[in-house]
Amino acid sequence: MSFDERTRILLGNEAADLLARSSVAVYGLGGVGAACAMDLVRSGIGRIVAFDLDSVKESNLNRLYFGYARDIGKPKAEVFAEYAREVNPDVVVESERRFFSGETARDIIAQGCAVHIDCVDSLNPKTNLIAALASEGKTFISSLGTAGRLDPARLRIVSIWETNNCPLAAAVRHRLRRMKVDADFPVVWSDEPARPPVPPPEGHTQAAPGRMRMVQGSMAFVPQASGHLIASWAVRKILGLV
Repeated sequence: MSFDERTRILLGNEAADLLARSSVAVYGLGGVGAACAMDLVRSGIGRIVAFDLDSVKESNLNRLYFGYARDIGKPKAEVFAEYAREVNPDVVVESERRFFSGETARDIIAQGCAVHIDCVDSLNPKTNLIAALASEGKTFISSLGTAGRLDPARLRIVSIWETNNCPLAAAVRHRLRRMKVDADFPVVWSDEPARPPVPPPEGHTQAAPGRMRMVQGSMAFVPQASGHLIASWAVRKILGLV
């Protein structure tokens, strides 16, 4: 039985071959991005370009799709590449441990990709990445807030301009308007009110430079379900089904 036999039964040989020839970029390998990226591997996407600055931490293990105790301290981009090749030895993974800012967002955009997936959770890099993708006419989808939530059934794919009750979505919309970006693009969004964050514990370090952020609780359910929805959308987009 081949790696993609069940995929070919579902989609047919022509569609499976198209996925194997396709490239997808994933920006951010946190709770959402890790699940999304591994789904793309399991779906038979032939080339995946993945960016993430962070390393696997013990606190990630309750929700990180490819995170295990033996991986603590390793760069997430490196760990993803290892697990991807264990699932499908033929997949081409180009992973990079890199932080980007508003000034460098355009430089990080991967070339030759059919779909770009924004799973960045920091507002400034996220908004600037979206603006750069929109200005270059790329096909992309973005993840919005999943931390502080428990019910994956409240996730939906909608236009960024149709979201509500999500502080991250509101902040992204506000910044895009200030940047005069009016592109319409899909997002995965939850209407579940988020439980409030707490101050970071003493000695807490953050992945990216900048002011210390509050820490939100999170479990596997909503972030991983969001990643699954995004990966499904990306595959269907490549196949012309959405």
